[in-house]
Amino acid sequence: MLGKLIKHEFRATGRIMLPLFLAVLILSAFAGLSIHGFERARDVRILQAMYGTTISVFFLSLFAVAVVAVVLMIQRFYKSLLRDEGYISMTLPVSVDAHIWAKLLTSFAWFALEVLLSAIALVIVLSINVSLREELWIWDMFEDFRYYFRDIHGFNAVRYGLEYLVLGFLGACAFCLRCYASMAIGHSAADHKLLLSFVTWIAIGVALRMIGSVIFAGLVFSDAYLNYLDIFAFEADNTTHLFLLVSILGFALQDVVFYVLTRYFMKNKLNLP
Repeated sequence: MLGKLIKHEFRATGRIMLPLFLAVLILSAFAGLSIHGFERARDVRILQAMYGTTISVFFLSLFAVAVVAVVLMIQRFYKSLLRDEGYISMTLPVSVDAHIWAKLLTSFAWFALEVLLSAIALVIVLSINVSLREELWIWDMFEDFRYYFRDIHGFNAVRYGLEYLVLGFLGACAFCLRCYASMAIGHSAADHKLLLSFVTWIAIGVALRMIGSVIFAGLVFSDAYLNYLDIFAFEADNTTHLFLLVSILGFALQDVVFYVLTRYFMKNKLNLP
């Protein structure tokens, strides 16, 4: 049943996301040609304005796709589970867990595809403008990134890859589940559900900042951490791995807490309109 729910979610969201993805790829080609033309039309202001507008629209489209992915993530959970559709969804022979996982995995898939799309679009722009590579700050950032990891290979490279993949997955899930938990808590009230959802979102953010500050201060000033720095003072890899592992644990804990909250309020406290 989970597979059917995920398939349904992809159908509902794909009608919006796939045309946007195609539009971004087309705009990336036009943006690459526009950058090339912008360099050649320095004395023609009308052409420069046209080329500049195309380039701006391309970069705005990358931002717009990311925003739409987030909006769809919130909208699908809100409309299909917390509004009128919730009466149908919650009476299906499907567990609350299956509903949550279907929304969560679909949202993560679109987030991951959006990141991949942005990378492909930038590659298209750079491929059209070979001479532009040395002028773009993003290309310099890539070179710096490659230089930093120049000595990473073998098992260490695999370890980095796995850590970043797990961190990205857990981080995206924590963001989605925080939204789900806020909406589930907000819709346990009789009135002002959206307002309470927003207040809950803010309160969770404040709580996370306070807890993060306490944990960071406790870690930095702990004897174990100071001893670790003394032992691995010249081992950048070990420090990076430690930071990644701590971040992974932090997001994993958030995932568990937000998932439990979402499941509890959806199952026991949901107050549909």
